Amino acid sequence: MKSKLKRIFLVCLTTFTLFSFSNCGILVSHEDLCGEDLKNYDNCFTILLVADPACGQGVGTCLPAFVQLAKTLCASRMKTEGCRAHRN
Repeated sequence: MKSKLKRIFLVCLTTFTLFSFSNCGILVSHEDLCGEDLKNYDNCFTILLVADPACGQGVGTCLPAFVQLAKTLCASRMKTEGCRAHRN
Protein backbone atom coordinates (compact mmCIF):
# COMPACT_ATOMS: atom_id res chain seq x y z
CA MET A 1 0.00 0.00 0.00
CA LYS A 2 2.80 2.42 0.88
CA SER A 3 4.61 1.69 -2.37
CA LYS A 4 1.50 2.56 -4.40
CA LEU A 5 1.07 5.83 -2.53
CA LYS A 6 4.73 6.68 -3.05
CA ARG A 7 4.46 5.88 -6.75
CA ILE A 8 1.31 8.00 -7.17
CA PHE A 9 2.92 10.87 -5.26
CA LEU A 10 6.09 10.62 -7.36
CA VAL A 11 4.11 10.61 -10.62
CA CYS A 12 2.06 13.63 -9.51
CA LEU A 13 5.16 15.51 -8.38
CA THR A 14 6.99 14.75 -11.63
CA THR A 15 4.02 15.82 -13.73
CA PHE A 16 3.63 19.06 -11.79
CA THR A 17 7.37 19.81 -12.04
CA LEU A 18 7.49 19.17 -15.79
CA PHE A 19 4.43 21.34 -16.36
CA SER A 20 5.92 24.17 -14.29
CA PHE A 21 9.21 24.09 -16.18
CA SER A 22 7.54 23.88 -19.57
CA ASN A 23 5.55 27.03 -18.80
CA CYS A 24 8.78 28.87 -18.01
CA GLY A 25 10.29 27.96 -21.35
CA ILE A 26 12.91 25.62 -19.91
CA LEU A 27 11.64 22.48 -21.66
CA VAL A 28 9.77 24.15 -24.51
CA SER A 29 11.52 26.41 -26.98
CA HIS A 30 10.65 30.10 -26.89
CA GLU A 31 9.51 30.07 -30.52
CA ASP A 32 6.93 27.39 -29.74
CA LEU A 33 5.52 29.39 -26.84
CA CYS A 34 5.52 32.73 -28.64
CA GLY A 35 4.63 31.68 -32.17
CA GLU A 36 0.87 32.03 -31.83
CA ASP A 37 1.14 35.17 -29.68
CA LEU A 38 3.42 36.91 -32.18
CA LYS A 39 1.15 35.96 -35.08
CA ASN A 40 -1.88 37.36 -33.24
CA TYR A 41 0.08 40.51 -32.34
CA ASP A 42 1.03 41.10 -35.98
CA ASN A 43 -2.58 40.63 -37.10
CA CYS A 44 -3.89 42.95 -34.37
CA PHE A 45 -1.33 45.66 -35.13
CA THR A 46 -2.01 45.52 -38.88
CA ILE A 47 -5.77 45.71 -38.40
CA LEU A 48 -5.52 48.69 -36.05
CA LEU A 49 -3.28 50.61 -38.45
CA VAL A 50 -5.41 49.83 -41.49
CA ALA A 51 -8.60 50.76 -39.62
CA ASP A 52 -7.32 54.27 -38.93
CA PRO A 53 -7.98 56.50 -41.95
CA ALA A 54 -4.78 58.48 -41.45
CA CYS A 55 -2.60 55.36 -41.34
CA GLY A 56 -4.26 52.81 -43.59
CA GLN A 57 -5.73 54.90 -46.39
CA GLY A 58 -2.42 56.03 -47.83
CA VAL A 59 -2.60 59.57 -46.45
CA GLY A 60 0.68 59.07 -44.60
CA THR A 61 -0.20 61.12 -41.53
CA CYS A 62 -0.14 58.28 -39.02
CA LEU A 63 0.73 59.84 -35.66
CA PRO A 64 3.44 58.22 -33.51
CA ALA A 65 1.07 58.31 -30.52
CA PHE A 66 -1.46 56.18 -32.42
CA VAL A 67 1.23 53.67 -33.39
CA GLN A 68 2.32 53.41 -29.74
CA LEU A 69 -1.30 52.99 -28.63
CA ALA A 70 -1.76 50.19 -31.16
CA LYS A 71 1.42 48.48 -29.90
CA THR A 72 0.23 48.74 -26.30
CA LEU A 73 -3.24 47.39 -27.08
CA CYS A 74 -1.93 44.44 -29.06
CA ALA A 75 0.78 43.63 -26.50
CA SER A 76 -1.80 43.57 -23.72
CA ARG A 77 -3.65 40.80 -25.57
CA MET A 78 -0.60 38.51 -25.62
CA LYS A 79 -0.89 35.51 -23.32
CA THR A 80 2.81 34.94 -22.65
CA GLU A 81 4.48 37.91 -20.99
CA GLY A 82 7.98 37.00 -22.15
CA CYS A 83 6.87 37.33 -25.77
CA ARG A 84 5.94 41.00 -25.38
CA ALA A 85 9.57 42.08 -25.37
CA HIS A 86 9.92 40.88 -28.96
CA ARG A 87 7.35 43.35 -30.27
CA ASN A 88 7.59 46.41 -28.03
